[in-house]
Amino acid sequence: MSDMRKLDLLHIAASKTAVDKLHSYLKNLREDVADAIAGTTTVFHKGTISGSAILSANATDLPTVIVLANELKAAIVAHLASTGFQGVHAAASAEAIAAADASDQTTANALLNELKADYNTHCTEAGVHLNNDSTNAVSSTDATDLASSLTLANEIKTDFGAHILSAMSAGFIADL
Repeated sequence: MSDMRKLDLLHIAASKTAVDKLHSYLKNLREDVADAIAGTTTVFHKGTISGSAILSANATDLPTVIVLANELKAAIVAHLASTGFQGVHAAASAEAIAAADASDQTTANALLNELKADYNTHCTEAGVHLNNDSTNAVSSTDATDLASSLTLANEIKTDFGAHILSAMSAGFIADL
């Protein structure tokens, strides 16, 4: 087979792949719009971003509280910064996590309390989301000791995880 014929076959295969991806995207987009019109959706974001998933297990003691608090901080910071054409938010969030990384019970408490406050503000901040998220608010009391920091860290993980997964199934057209 000539080299030109091989190139033609590669071009056809690439074009078919692009058309299949576009078809899938448009199908998902149609479903997203239909859900929004019907009021049956809890979509808060245009898509999901890498770096915002929480991989740590639930906290069970001080070392795991520290690990989870720091992972939550990194994920929430990445999430808050996700704006623009490929960002998940319609506009920038005003929140900025100022607390230091957790290294002991005192710094873990401070970080978790700030994450709770800034995350809850972010969820209902005007103009940021496609729809405001009052469903996934963190309601646990502030962290003051190990028991309350365990509860708060695990609830932030659960609520933030649900918040970031509430995205349009179509995702970003630029990902095609």
